[in-house]
Amino acid sequence: MYIYRLYSTSSFLWLILHGIFFSLPLITVEAGEREDYTFAYKLFQKKAYMVAKDQFEFFIQKYPQSENADDARLLVGESALNLEQYDLAVQHFKKLTVEYPNSPLRLDAVRGVATAWFRQGRYEEAIKGYQQVLEGAVEDAELDVITEAIYLTGESYEKLGLYQKASEYYDQILLDYPDSKQAADALYSRSWVSYRLKRYQRAHDQLQTFVDQYPDHYAVIEATYRAAESLFQIYNWPKAQSEFQQFIDTYHDQDGRQQYIVDARFRLGECYFQQKMMSEAKDTFNYLLHESQKSAVSAEAQYWIGEILAEEKKFSEAIHEYQKVNQLYPDSPVVDNAQYGIAMVYFVQGEQNPKVYLQAREAFKIVADNSKSELNDAARFRMGECFRFSREFNSAILNYNKVRSDSPYADDASYQIAISYFELRDYASTISTINGLLKSTPDTELEPYALYHLGLAYFNSRQYPESASAFDRYFNILADRQLSTTPADEALYWKARALFEAEDFGNTIATCNTLIQRYPDSQFRTQAEFFVAESTYWNEGSKASYQSARQKYQDLLKKDTTDEWAEKYRFGIGWTYFSEAMLSSPKERNQLYQQAIQTWQKMIQRYPSGKFVDQAQYHVGVAQSNLRRYQSAITTFETVLQTYQGSNWRDDAQYQIGWAYYKLERYNDAAVAFQKQLRSFPASRLEPKAVFGIANAYFKLGNYTSAITEYQRVVEKFPNLKVKTGQPGAEKVVDLRPEAQYYVAESYVNLQNYQKAIQAYQKVIQHYPKSSWADDAQYGIATAYEDLGEEKKALETYRRLIKSYPLSALAPDVQIHIGRFYFSEKNYSRAISEFQKVIEQYGRSETASLAQYHIGKSYLEIGSFRQAIAAFQKVAPESELAATARCDAGHIWYNKNNPGRNLENAIKTFLDLVKKYPRSNDAPRALLLAGNCYQELLEWQKAADIYQQILNQYNNSEQAKIAQLLLGHAYRSQKKYSSAITAYTVIRDGGTDRYPVEMVIDAELRLAETLALSGQYYESGSTYLRVRHLREQHNPLTALHAAVRAADAYAKAGKNFLAKDTYEDAINLYQTYISSVTPKQKKDWDQLHQYADGKYQELLRKTQ
Repeated sequence: MYIYRLYSTSSFLWLILHGIFFSLPLITVEAGEREDYTFAYKLFQKKAYMVAKDQFEFFIQKYPQSENADDARLLVGESALNLEQYDLAVQHFKKLTVEYPNSPLRLDAVRGVATAWFRQGRYEEAIKGYQQVLEGAVEDAELDVITEAIYLTGESYEKLGLYQKASEYYDQILLDYPDSKQAADALYSRSWVSYRLKRYQRAHDQLQTFVDQYPDHYAVIEATYRAAESLFQIYNWPKAQSEFQQFIDTYHDQDGRQQYIVDARFRLGECYFQQKMMSEAKDTFNYLLHESQKSAVSAEAQYWIGEILAEEKKFSEAIHEYQKVNQLYPDSPVVDNAQYGIAMVYFVQGEQNPKVYLQAREAFKIVADNSKSELNDAARFRMGECFRFSREFNSAILNYNKVRSDSPYADDASYQIAISYFELRDYASTISTINGLLKSTPDTELEPYALYHLGLAYFNSRQYPESASAFDRYFNILADRQLSTTPADEALYWKARALFEAEDFGNTIATCNTLIQRYPDSQFRTQAEFFVAESTYWNEGSKASYQSARQKYQDLLKKDTTDEWAEKYRFGIGWTYFSEAMLSSPKERNQLYQQAIQTWQKMIQRYPSGKFVDQAQYHVGVAQSNLRRYQSAITTFETVLQTYQGSNWRDDAQYQIGWAYYKLERYNDAAVAFQKQLRSFPASRLEPKAVFGIANAYFKLGNYTSAITEYQRVVEKFPNLKVKTGQPGAEKVVDLRPEAQYYVAESYVNLQNYQKAIQAYQKVIQHYPKSSWADDAQYGIATAYEDLGEEKKALETYRRLIKSYPLSALAPDVQIHIGRFYFSEKNYSRAISEFQKVIEQYGRSETASLAQYHIGKSYLEIGSFRQAIAAFQKVAPESELAATARCDAGHIWYNKNNPGRNLENAIKTFLDLVKKYPRSNDAPRALLLAGNCYQELLEWQKAADIYQQILNQYNNSEQAKIAQLLLGHAYRSQKKYSSAITAYTVIRDGGTDRYPVEMVIDAELRLAETLALSGQYYESGSTYLRVRHLREQHNPLTALHAAVRAADAYAKAGKNFLAKDTYEDAINLYQTYISSVTPKQKKDWDQLHQYADGKYQELLRKTQ
């Protein structure tokens, strides 16, 4: 309650209003002016403010220079203020401060502005106005003005709801001006601020102080009532009862205060009710009912009678009394309360008879559908409860959702929505709803219950770290409390389960041990002990941990031999053998796998109907696969399929059959087995692995198009794919999609569709950048660019690979490619630098030898011959490149551009290579170059011996073909014409089927020349003529040469007619081709034509 009392007239203004102002300056004021002012003042005094305002304004207009103009302006503002024309009042008060800045009335004007703003409800401006009043007021002379300004500043802050700030100003009055007129109001307002801040005990104490200090204050009765109400608000029922009773006794006979008495009596009845003093409560409300007749209180009293009967579980009577409210007081605001009470009576009975929830629901609906009812949210919530208890969860959610977010029932509704989703197994919605509840209502009393169910929902959603975290939050706020619906031992168990599934086995063990120690009689103890053993098995993944787990299983087996748990323990023992095998030496491994097989087989025999027999049988097959007994494994997996028709492991068994066939390299059978897996188990989680297996089988069979189709199924059909892979016992979750996408690209490479391959590789990097296939994909892109001849893009891709994947196994090879790029770009210095990085970083690997070899090639290209030789000689002798490097070193000694050219060193290097690496591809090349060196040294016989060695040892090499030709040259150079003819004849007889056409032509021409040198001119002519006719289409100019030389040979053989005809043939050949001859060749053609024509004419004359 706000007390507003304005002391609106300062002492100076009081003088004006009592006519004293004119008593001093009457001598200087004209009678007309004085009378006009007095007239206006009289009107103001008579509260004729409208006319007074107009007269004061007329006075100002008529006497603008009057010494009383500022007084008139102030009274215009006061008149407007009294007329509630606040904007006009502010206008005139402000005019006074502007037009008369030195007026003694300026402070009154500022105060008038603040007052106008306050009355308008413009409290922010009022606060500023009162601050100006305080700044301009003089402490001693204007104390009332100061205290009023302070008090009204507090009132303004209170009006704005800034209660703490308001308190500061009320306290200032009480501390600094305790004797002021505003002190009582300040204390009372201060009490109200405490009440509004819900500091009820403080409000009570302050109100009592107010009543004691100011017993004659007009607000004492209200304060006394409010003090008792404060106790009521903090549920101090006995004291509230006492004070309400005292209030009634004190003021029951005072006129005009009867409503307070009625309210107090009503509260008295509620206090009795809350203290379970039902008889007294009933008497109190009955008294109100009879005394108040048919007033609003009567309806409420009637309602409370129903409440009391309901509390006493007199359900039929309660409903009857509630219905009286509806019948007798249909317009009462408590009609909805009564209807709600009826619904609650049905609701409470529903606990014993769920069918009654339907009646409760219908009764609640009447209230819920009344949008004006304050209970509609409560009723709607209860409707949700009725549906939930009837297990109609979707309908429950619909009703809970209709509870408004600002309702006191909002957090309850949100919580029950979550519980309903949980019951529907919609765990994602459960999680979302609970997180929303905890975020929007962080202080809700439902927090531990919500966190408990949040942990369960996360667990059921397989979000195990989040589940464990939720249970941790549950324990943080639980402290020592025990909640019957969410017991701590059960929460510990589910936390342990979450940690186990999250593979946090150390904390699983710790949590299970906590459960065992704190709650030794818990129903979850056996499970906790089992998970200690299970977590020991998984915790370290070492032989020691498997042995320790085995011991724990064996100890549990001794303690609990019931079939259910004994089977679990034996199954776990088998696993410890299996997993230990994977970490053991080959000999131990086979023994341990065999022990696992025997343990499981005995378990199957002992518990043929056990829960784990199918799984044990399956893992027997896996152990057999690990022993590479694939055919036995196939038989075992087929047993799983045939014997355990309802087993969840049948799809795994079918998949393992396909895998076993794959390991046996029976790829068609593998594909058939995987396809059967898809047909027989279409909803299996192994579907992606089966499709992947089919794709791999097609890839192995070289059916790349079909492989692409299947790999793309893995990528596209399973967007959130993550599957377990690896051998059981050491399984890990991987994503098959990056590998599948990679092999899509590889398949395109095998199909030589490099653009599509690049696109497929890029998808690996884009979608799976952290996978182990990303670096391979980057490498694949680079090599595909190389295949396309786009070297710069290849280099850029290689560099990106080095930068993004510095630890990749591909890095050495990539560095080689970078060096090769600069080599191809003839930036040999940079190439050497890049190759050197390989040697420095990757030691004596084969890649390092390749880099060393390329360094030699780079030095050779820049003409650093000695450095090139040294680099080639540094290539590791065991390297595949050793022979090639030494061959290239020898070639540098042979190189005519080498200033240090040395044929003897070249020959020595070549022959050493052949001796050390006789089977290398470089051996025949080295021999050929050695023979060339001997030729150049004119050591023809040594050259011939070398060429003959090539023909004997490397007859199928390309160098053998060249050696055959050079052998003829070596013999001819020694004038061993017969041997030369024999060597050339081999090439002529082999023809273009065995030798390159140019080599055949050269050999034929050389053969013809050698025949001529040995005096066999006719045979020489015929050999030349062979070239003319057989090689005309290949090289017309060579054919023309051969024709002319054939004619010359025939002439030397004395075959003039044959010679003449051959010259004529040459002339005709010239005429046939001359028109198409290039300008560069025309001179040669013309010379041969001129020579042939001359010889032809000469023979023509001789033969005529």
